[in-house]
Amino acid sequence: MKIFALADPHANMKLLREILEEVEKGDYDVFVGLGDYMSKNFFSRLVTGIDVEKKSFIPGNRDYAIKRLPYLKNADSFDFGEIRFVMIGSHHFPNLKEVIMERIGEHDPSKVIICSHEPPERARDEIHSGARIGVPEFREIIDEEQPMAWLCGHVHEAEGVSTIGNTKVVNAAASHETMGYKIVVEDGKLVEIERLER
Repeated sequence: MKIFALADPHANMKLLREILEEVEKGDYDVFVGLGDYMSKNFFSRLVTGIDVEKKSFIPGNRDYAIKRLPYLKNADSFDFGEIRFVMIGSHHFPNLKEVIMERIGEHDPSKVIICSHEPPERARDEIHSGARIGVPEFREIIDEEQPMAWLCGHVHEAEGVSTIGNTKVVNAAASHETMGYKIVVEDGKLVEIERLER
């Protein structure tokens, strides 16, 4: 399974053309949009232009104006083969950890990929000032459950990959250098994480 993870495209139409070209030639199976599209036009073109077997999109903190669009869900989950995807947008619930755990259900955490807009606390969440702005509940889930991967964005300066125990944390925030990330899972194991350069 080949996954394209995109966060924070910020309505950049040149980036959109590059993403659609990469998806078309890259033989992806799953596309996850991790928020901050910031434009109804951009989001509609992204959704209709992506041709993969499964695509899912969550809102970011800057998507309030488009939060009611079709395909944009604040919470979603789906299975692709033996992998469970749990999608949690930026419009948080008061019982955030419970919502995520309910969506993981009885699934083996090592076969779960969690996707959120904001990063977990103390994982790809450091802003320019040095402050950490990640979500504590997300970090608790990583520490306690050890999912296969946690895909996120939001903190552009923290784009990249970290490892917490057995969990890979991928901040896929797009930039003038980065299109997103390719994640490859084979036989229930994460075998490749690649930064897609523009």
